[in-house]
Amino acid sequence: MRHPLRLAIASLALVLAGPTLAQTTLRIQDYPGLGNFLVRVANANGLCEKHGVKCELRTIPQAPLGMQTLLAGDIEVAFPPPEVLIQAVNKGADLKVLGSAAREPVFFLMAGAGLETPNAAKGYPAVMQDFKGKKIGVTARGSGAEFQLVEMLKGAGMKADDVTIVAVGAPNTAFPAIANKQIDGLVLFSPMDGFCEVSKACRIVVDPRNGVGPADIIKTSGAGVVLVAKADYLAKNATALKGFESALREAEALAQNPANFSAMLKIATDTFKINAPGGDKVLEVSLRNNLKSFKFDVDPKALQHIAEYMHRGGQIDKLVDTSKLLAR
Repeated sequence: MRHPLRLAIASLALVLAGPTLAQTTLRIQDYPGLGNFLVRVANANGLCEKHGVKCELRTIPQAPLGMQTLLAGDIEVAFPPPEVLIQAVNKGADLKVLGSAAREPVFFLMAGAGLETPNAAKGYPAVMQDFKGKKIGVTARGSGAEFQLVEMLKGAGMKADDVTIVAVGAPNTAFPAIANKQIDGLVLFSPMDGFCEVSKACRIVVDPRNGVGPADIIKTSGAGVVLVAKADYLAKNATALKGFESALREAEALAQNPANFSAMLKIATDTFKINAPGGDKVLEVSLRNNLKSFKFDVDPKALQHIAEYMHRGGQIDKLVDTSKLLAR
């Protein structure tokens, strides 16, 4: 028989230790560049673990591929533009929007340094005429970048087949394509804005982040890129996903505090390396341009607007009620 004193000490140790907090691992889509930045901030500050989840980022550089990976069960949280989400729902996928991590439009149109843009001084929509017959890169065919490029063309009275749309991937592969003049223009996300400013290989000519572009894209502000889970996964793991939300809300508070910019820049440079001259400056420019967008709440009106403009444009064959997609 064990000594009574030893039993008492062992029992006391268990009481003092308290209950062990079980952790649920969430595999979450990320992109090259600033990517899913609120999750990176949460990880850097131990916020996911604090709320009982392990946030494991998986780099999947194209939204359609991220959605396919989610539906296959190989990640728990995708991070697509709403256009890709809504198209999947229109085809029958049962998905829920957990929140956002980038509220503002993320795509912008760039012209290569070698492309003459005589209409640029007139702004949008006139500048779109300068791309007629040219090659324009997007992340992938069927991506949010392509959807928004088509809207830019329509807003200028043009059609998708007035240009040649080319899949060029994420910024790490898109930048060489435009710098080497393999394409004339590019619709992509940060840190391409930093690449353009630092290298002068390209310039931004239509920037919905600053209220420039077709109204249908400007009105997407509030639902730029969303965090998505399968409905059945949410139903079975509501506590873990609530913990994920709490972690990201705390990360948002850190990111939106101007006093923390240096800390945010360190997170950006620690989690994504640009092995090119001026790489750190590229990230700094991109972070300054986009930091205000890194917020969790989704604007329901903006999300519904996206479904409506996609339906009007024939990109989906029935109108999706996006209020039914919101997890709360």
